[in-house]
Amino acid sequence: MAPAGSQTAIRAAALLVALVGCVRDVGAQGPSPEARRLHPRASASVFAAPSATAPVDEGRSPREPSATGAPPFRPRQETGSGSVSPGRAALLSAVLPGAGQYALGRRRAWVYAALEAAGWIVWAERRSAGADLVRRYRDFAWERARIQAGPRVDGDFDYYETLTQWTRSGAFDLDPSTTGVQPETDATTYNGMIWERAVALFLPGGASTPPADPAYQRALDYYGSRGYGADFLWDWSGAADDQQSFAQILSRSDERYRQATNVLGAILANHLVSAVDGYLRHRGEATPSEVRRVAVRAAACERGHAAVGLAVGR
Repeated sequence: MAPAGSQTAIRAAALLVALVGCVRDVGAQGPSPEARRLHPRASASVFAAPSATAPVDEGRSPREPSATGAPPFRPRQETGSGSVSPGRAALLSAVLPGAGQYALGRRRAWVYAALEAAGWIVWAERRSAGADLVRRYRDFAWERARIQAGPRVDGDFDYYETLTQWTRSGAFDLDPSTTGVQPETDATTYNGMIWERAVALFLPGGASTPPADPAYQRALDYYGSRGYGADFLWDWSGAADDQQSFAQILSRSDERYRQATNVLGAILANHLVSAVDGYLRHRGEATPSEVRRVAVRAAACERGHAAVGLAVGR
C-alpha cells in the first residue's frame, strides 16, 4: 500500500490534469477583451498566458497534438478588423449602413444594407403617391369650385386647405369699375372675414372711416395681403359633396408626405445604429451568450482550483 503522502500527490496530480483540461477548453475559445473585463477573476486565473518555464515541444507542429494528447491551442482570430479602425468602421456605416460591418467581415452588413435600400424605395413611393394626389386635388378644385376668370394659376398648400374650410371666397373687389379696392363685406365668405378682421384691428370707428385716413389704408393693406384676388376665387355653393371629396383627396396627399417624412427618419436611424454597431463590433464587445459561456467555464475552473487545494491539504 502506498504511503499517505504518495496518495495525496497522486490525487493532486489527477485534479491538476483535470484543471489543465478546463483551462485548455476555455482558452481555445479565445474570449474577447470585453469578456475578460466582465470576468476579471477568470481572466487572472483561467486566461493567463502560459508560464515562461512551461515545457515547449519545439519539434511539434502547431497543428500536431502534444505528447499528452491535448489538441493544440488555437486562439480565435478576428477576421477583417486588422486594417479598419473603430472610427473608420463607424464612419463607413454612418455614410452607408452596413459598409463598416462589411469591412469587418460581419454578415449583418447585408441586413443594414437591405434596410437602407427598402427605406429609400418606400420613401420614393410615398413621395410619388403624394405628388400624384397633389395634381389630382388641384385639377379637382379647378374643375369643380374655382371661378375661371383667366388662365389657371395654382396656389400653395395653405390656399387649397382654405378651400376645404370655406364654401365661398367672396369677391376681392366688389366694384372693379370704381377707383381703388372695394373690400368684400359679407363675413360668411373668406374675403369678407378678412376685411372684418382688418376693420377690427385698424378702424376703431368702423368701416365708415374715410378712405383718405391712414388707418383705412393700413386696413386695406392687411386685406390685400391676406385676401384672395380674382385669380383665386372659388364657390362650392350647392356642391357640399364635392367639397368633402376634395378635402379627402388633400388629406390623403398630406398623409403620404407625412409617411415619407417618417420613413426618412427611420433611414437616418438606420445610419446611426449601423455606425454605433460598427464601432462597438470592432472593439470586440462580448455578446450575451459569450458572457454566459465564459462565466460558466470560469466557475467550473474555480471549483477545480478549490478541489486541488483540498486534495493537497489532506
